[in-house]
Amino acid sequence: MRNRWYRELWDSLGSRDGFSVLLTAVFPALAIGMAPNLLQKVWDSGWAYLCVAVVSVMLAVIGWSLGHQRGVGVVVNLLPGELTQDSRLEALKQASTAAHGSTLEIEAGLLSPGGSRLPPTEQADLVARLVDARVKEHLSSGRDGSVTLYPLARMGEGFSLGRRLRRDHHASLGVMHVSRGGGVVHGVLLGDGLHRPLTSAQRAFVDAHVVPPPDGGQHQVVVHPQCPPEHRHRLALVVRLTPGGSMVDDAVHVARTGSVRRSVDRSHTGYVFDEADPEAPGPPCGAHVVLRASVDHLPEGGDGFEALAVQLHRVWAVARDTWAARVGSGVETRLFLAAPLPIAVAFGWLTANENVRVVHHDLRLLNAPAP
Repeated sequence: MRNRWYRELWDSLGSRDGFSVLLTAVFPALAIGMAPNLLQKVWDSGWAYLCVAVVSVMLAVIGWSLGHQRGVGVVVNLLPGELTQDSRLEALKQASTAAHGSTLEIEAGLLSPGGSRLPPTEQADLVARLVDARVKEHLSSGRDGSVTLYPLARMGEGFSLGRRLRRDHHASLGVMHVSRGGGVVHGVLLGDGLHRPLTSAQRAFVDAHVVPPPDGGQHQVVVHPQCPPEHRHRLALVVRLTPGGSMVDDAVHVARTGSVRRSVDRSHTGYVFDEADPEAPGPPCGAHVVLRASVDHLPEGGDGFEALAVQLHRVWAVARDTWAARVGSGVETRLFLAAPLPIAVAFGWLTANENVRVVHHDLRLLNAPAP
């Protein structure tokens, strides 16, 4: 059934582009058209004319900014096909198309040549190269070279992507987030701001949404006395910033024992050291430190995720130095992470040159009974 012409016109004017055209077409003409009358009235009572002219110019500028699309949007899907939610992917594509003059879509199939899925580090490298090629093309035509990522990925892939992107330089590098309501909001900006101390507003956000240390000091490094000497150099960083049920207990158990199954009922924790053998145990850790949210759902948008990424990096750095003072240099971190994806990307970016590895979590294995 065809839409009536007036409905199509209304939908067009209601869009970002249509509204921009309307503002930039009407109000500059209004402002220019009023100029002679304004000059004629300025010695009389031109205040009303002046106000209308100023408002018209302001609306014209707003219209220009709505239509001035910036940089390159990159929609990247790193999820396996069976884990991809089409509605979330479509929301990312629509958001990028609306906000940028150029959108690069990187589908999961492109990252699985010959049907064989690339390892996370190789996926991240291919994505970074594709992004760089598109940015060069964008810059060659004199346009803005800033990059905004619209990713779908698991924690490990997001972390690896952040590490790889640290090697490249872009005018601006942002990461967007699909909110619980299905909209797309700002996640983090990967840049110098992640290295600065928290502002008072960011500190207040962290204090309101993260469980504080028991003594009000640093987050405690908990020692695993039964850990064999050859594994004591490993430190487990357990981070729960999204609803996770038994996530912290499971992660601490895996870090302490190396076993991916719970000791009580032998059900699977979901953690995997070797994706080719989900039952394979991994090396235990000599100690662990926990950072967890005090709420089930974090506020989305704004710079809250950036504040949490900075806080996470700080907690990890202090814990690593504390453990290094006890066991010597060469501390290796095992990361058990449940967080909004932009925070995973940001933490990977912040620790790009550090010895940190993600312990992959597969929801498809969670609570699987013993074979």
